[in-house]
Amino acid sequence: MTKAIKLQILDRADFKKYHDATSPAGLFVPLPDPLPTGTAVRVEVIFHDGPRIALRGTVRWRRTTGDSRTKPGIGVGLEESEKNKLNYILAYVRGGLLDVRRRRRLPIRLRLSYASPKGRRVSHTRDVHEEGAFIVSSEPLEVGSTVMLAISPPGGNYKPIEVRAVVLRHQGEAETGMGVRFDFPTPSERTRFSEFIQRLENDYASDQLDDRSLV
Repeated sequence: MTKAIKLQILDRADFKKYHDATSPAGLFVPLPDPLPTGTAVRVEVIFHDGPRIALRGTVRWRRTTGDSRTKPGIGVGLEESEKNKLNYILAYVRGGLLDVRRRRRLPIRLRLSYASPKGRRVSHTRDVHEEGAFIVSSEPLEVGSTVMLAISPPGGNYKPIEVRAVVLRHQGEAETGMGVRFDFPTPSERTRFSEFIQRLENDYASDQLDDRSLV
């Protein structure tokens, strides 16, 4: 059974006091009654006036007593699947992605379809933000071309969101695909899509998305 615990952060810079990237148990969570080692946990990292991010992991060690310099608590080894969430937190701590809405990238897999010279294609995003996305594709469209995307929200029970995009670049290394910039014809369409991204971010941060939606 997974135990739910919370880590309250008053100032974003304080996160480094609890996170050690060099340790397998890289996240320290103060607890007056530390959980046993081996316990599966869901740590809700809560930044004051900031995001709430849920991280999954396992208790690697525990400290049952403290003093003036240390507190009782647990060391949590995060699951490999939480790497993108941790990077998301670190970007926020540095004052980066979350503070600049146009550059905020969510590592979320969204199913989408579009027309290509060879017929209709179905693929998914590797990441998405208010201004664009990276689309996984073995046959990227020509740079500079315009395409109408039908993006399906997570869950499969919602009507796809249609948005026009321009292909900006190709990538052909470990994962082939194309980077696109969204082209909104009206302010209302831009606002509607931004609200969609905000809902995605809220669900992503609170661990509400299905695992199939996570990159």
